[in-house]
Amino acid sequence: MSLPAHRRLLRALWRGVWGLGAAVLLFLGWRIAVLATTPASSHAEIVQQVFQAKALPPFTPEHLKLVRALRVWWLPVESGAPGVDPREPLRGDASSVEVAQQLLATEDAALARRRLVEVARWVWPFVEQARLPPGRYAVPAALQDQLPGVQQGQFQLRAEHLILLRGAIWQELEGRSLDAVLDESTEAEPLWPMPFIDGKRPYGDRSYYTIDMAELLGSPFALDARGYAIIVPARDAALKRLHEETLTALQLMFLYGEMDGMAPSR
Repeated sequence: MSLPAHRRLLRALWRGVWGLGAAVLLFLGWRIAVLATTPASSHAEIVQQVFQAKALPPFTPEHLKLVRALRVWWLPVESGAPGVDPREPLRGDASSVEVAQQLLATEDAALARRRLVEVARWVWPFVEQARLPPGRYAVPAALQDQLPGVQQGQFQLRAEHLILLRGAIWQELEGRSLDAVLDESTEAEPLWPMPFIDGKRPYGDRSYYTIDMAELLGSPFALDARGYAIIVPARDAALKRLHEETLTALQLMFLYGEMDGMAPSR
């Protein structure tokens, strides 16, 4: 090949390389512009997408990481009952979305938000399905003053606690109740559709919840001649303490409950 021809070939190659580089830069610039101008899904949109799906999302190790960090609270309605804190469902010093991002090791806030909303749908199935044998369990130091029944950093989980948690009347948000939560929610201060046990009727339709508790536990109160339960004060007080301790039992369920194929974080 002659020298002029060789030079012409080099110039052609360089023009091709520079043209390809310019095309790549143009494409990257376009993608950045699209991402910058495409609005991220709002909290309400993500909640509605997750809750409109008929099937539960598959339970994964990502969900388990978030379950371990769930924060229980006491629903302040009549007798009260445990549930998951709808304002900050995850324990930590940051917002629940930021805590979820840390736990999932992701910078994608929308993904972290979606996984936490999926956990909201899994709370009741987790309580129902997770394995947690009765026994003594350590309670994290930061939670010991907030949970009833903790002694020397430990809690004696009884079979009765588990029966009550699984036999209680759980309220899962859907339809109008979900819409009501989203109406009160904002992007700055989101409300999360976390399930809770009915504080008015935690275990049944009786006007006095310890009567339902006694029946659920298989040892009902005796009845008088008119068919009314004979309330024994000492036993009534013991049942009330047991009911209050379901808050601690629920927290331990999240901390130590085991799902098939997934080891607990101890």
